[in-house]
Formats: sequence, C-alpha cells, structure tokens
Amino acid sequence: MAKTEYVQGIFDCASSILTIGTNKAFHIREDLSRMDSYDRIEKLTTWARQKSLITQNGLIAEI
Repeated sequence: MAKTEYVQGIFDCASSILTIGTNKAFHIREDLSRMDSYDRIEKLTTWARQKSLITQNGLIAEI
C-alpha cells in the first residue's frame, strides 16, 4: 500500500515565509531562490521533519 502524504506547511517564495499549521511561521533567511523548486521543497520538508514540526508523512508545499 502506498504511503499517503499530507501538506502540513506552505512556503511563500516571494516573502520566504514558511507557515506550518495555523500557529507557526518562520522567516527563512537562507536564499533558496537559486535552488529549483523540487530541491527547495525537499530541503524545507526535511528540515521541518527533523524539527518535529510536521509528521513523517507531512509535506511542505510552495506558492
């Protein structure tokens, strides 16, 4: 059976703000604009999982 993944955070490229849930927001100071979208999302998702901000099935989406 395939693993179901859920969007648990949104990264706004224009403002470099990562919002997780309804009560956590982070300004990402590292310039991620030079990375392609897939690599940027993978990096943010891995970081959020390591910090236990999202579940192991959670994902960060990009707008």
